[in-house]
Amino acid sequence: MKVKLRDCAQLIKTRVGMEKATYNNYVSTNNMLPNRGGIKFEDSNLPKSKTVNYYQKGDILISNIRPYFKKIWLADRDGTRSGDVLCFRSDDPKLLGKYLYCTLQSDHFFNYVVSTSKGTKMPRGDKEAILDYEFDLPTEKEQYKKYNPIIRIEEKIELNNQINDNLLELISLIWNKYSKDIKFKIMLQQLAQNIITGKTPNTKIKENYGTDIPFVKIPDMHNKVFIDETMQSLSLLGANSQKSKYLPPNSIMVSCIGTPGLVSLTGTTVQTNQQINSLILKPKYLYCTFLELKSLKDKIGNLGSGGTTIKNLNKSDFSNLEITVPDRESILDKFNNIARPIFDQIHTNNIETKKLMQLKASLLNKYF
Repeated sequence: MKVKLRDCAQLIKTRVGMEKATYNNYVSTNNMLPNRGGIKFEDSNLPKSKTVNYYQKGDILISNIRPYFKKIWLADRDGTRSGDVLCFRSDDPKLLGKYLYCTLQSDHFFNYVVSTSKGTKMPRGDKEAILDYEFDLPTEKEQYKKYNPIIRIEEKIELNNQINDNLLELISLIWNKYSKDIKFKIMLQQLAQNIITGKTPNTKIKENYGTDIPFVKIPDMHNKVFIDETMQSLSLLGANSQKSKYLPPNSIMVSCIGTPGLVSLTGTTVQTNQQINSLILKPKYLYCTFLELKSLKDKIGNLGSGGTTIKNLNKSDFSNLEITVPDRESILDKFNNIARPIFDQIHTNNIETKKLMQLKASLLNKYF
């Protein structure tokens, strides 16, 4: 049976002034992760508007800005949200909430929202048109059979993410213990074999884009230690048009424009856009440099210049950043012997998560 979204679900509009609102678990488009990645709560994520909107556990939150990023989260708690985060809730007893959630994270739904979008720089989906979205509503038993495998996959992905978060926290604590007794500091330009600022191939030449080389942008870096895949890739033609921008595996990428201070490692050969500066290092300096740069996120953000709306840390200032590294090979070797298996496990979990996300996408396309 085909139904319209407006006939079986609500678009929740509960709004309250800032003076009456609580800001616990505040969700904006900034802390929603792309590619169905869920949410990343951060202390720095605060409301900027004069009003906020409530949501409750079980609601489905979707970013209505740039919907092609596919930002969606099934709320596991109550909280508040910005006006650009849509909130859906089933109001038909025949429509199970998790079935609605899977329906709204399908490529079919996001493609539909994109088709309704208005605006160029910050396109937003048309809310009335979104409510006219049609989808299949089978029996409750059939709904469960379709959504349950997807929810189980998401739980495994979340477990992998939690393990990786814990491993990263562990090695960060270990590095802090090592680094507090190290007095030696060195500028990135002295440490790195090469510092590369990314570049975007000509977007007017469609043949520059394809499936050959992952093309890293800032949304790909959120909550990622290793990056093995991206939302957009280059063709060999596009990548080879800027051969000096190739990054080998185990390069360190740092966002320096817009959202400065994100740090990730390349899990494979990639290129990046111009918002990212990357370091190619001797392997022995990889892990301590990565952890040092992670710890300097706030400093990197504060160094960014260029106004209040877009922060920009230029390559020269980035290259002059000083970090702490061991000045004795024995200390470096000892730390690397601890760090290497931890980072290897993080990468292994990341690769498994990639395969799970591919399986999840396949099931979404099949059933929704």
